[in-house]
Amino acid sequence: MPKVKKKTARKNTRARKRKTKKSAGAISVLTDLISRYAVAGAAGVTVIAVIAAVVLWSGGYVGLMGERASRLAGAGAVAAGLEVRRVTARGLGQTSEQELLDAIGPVIGTSMFHFDSFAARARVENIGWVRAAAVSRLWPGTVHVSVREREPAAVWQISGVLNLIDQHGAVIRPIDAFEYSNLPLIVGAGAPESAARILQAVRAQSALWGETAALIRVGERRWNLRLKAGGDIKFPETGYEAAVEDLARLHDAYGLLDRPIEYVDLRDPNRFVYREIGASGESPLGH
Repeated sequence: MPKVKKKTARKNTRARKRKTKKSAGAISVLTDLISRYAVAGAAGVTVIAVIAAVVLWSGGYVGLMGERASRLAGAGAVAAGLEVRRVTARGLGQTSEQELLDAIGPVIGTSMFHFDSFAARARVENIGWVRAAAVSRLWPGTVHVSVREREPAAVWQISGVLNLIDQHGAVIRPIDAFEYSNLPLIVGAGAPESAARILQAVRAQSALWGETAALIRVGERRWNLRLKAGGDIKFPETGYEAAVEDLARLHDAYGLLDRPIEYVDLRDPNRFVYREIGASGESPLGH
C-alpha cells in the first residue's frame, strides 16, 4: 500500500507541473499578443495624429485655432479684471499726450497679458521728440511710459526745408522759418549724419558757440562755420575738433572773432591764416 501512494503522489506532482507549464506558456502567448496589439495601436494612433496635423496645417486651421485660443485667453484675463484700465506717462515735455497715446495704440479694455510692451516702446521711440523710452505693465491694470526727450541743437536746411535736429544729428521735426531762430543753421546734403561731432566741439567753446550762425557742409567732406558777423571759418576734413580748440585759443589770445573777419583758414595745421574785410591779402595766425 505505501508503494501505491508514492506512485500516485508522483503522478499528481507531474500533472501539476504540466499544468503549470501550460499556464505559463498561455500567459506568455497572451502577453505577447497584447504587447503586439498595443504597439500596433500606438503606431496607428501616431499615424492618425500626424495625418490630422498635416490636414489641419495645410488648411490653415492650426493658425486659426491658435488665434482663437489667444482671444479666449485674452477674454479670460479681461473677465478676471486683468485689463488695461489706464496709461500713465513720465518725462513728457515737448511730446504731446495725444502723440503718445497714438503710438501706444487703443489698449484700454484689452488684456494685460497680451499687451506687447516691446512693440509699444519701438512705436514711442519713433516720435521725433523721443530719444529713448521705457514701456512697462504695472499690474493689475496700468501701462506706464517713461520717455527721455531730445534737446534741440540746430536747424538743418536742405532743399529749402527746415528741420529741427538734436546734438546727435537726429531729426526731431520740420519747423517754420522763424522757429528756433536762436539756434545755428546746418546746411548741406548729409549734414545731420555728420554734424554730431562738430556740434559737440563748437558747443564746448562758449565764445565760439555764441558767435555761430551756421555750419555749412562743403562737398560732403568738411565744414565751414559762418559767424553771425558774416565771416567764415574753414575747418579741415579731419581733426576739426582740434582746429575748433585752436580757434578758441586764438580768440582768447588775440580777440580774433571780434575783428571784421572775411575768413579764417584752419585747413593746414601748419599754417593758420586769416583775412579781414577789405584787406589786400592774408595774415598768418600764431599757434
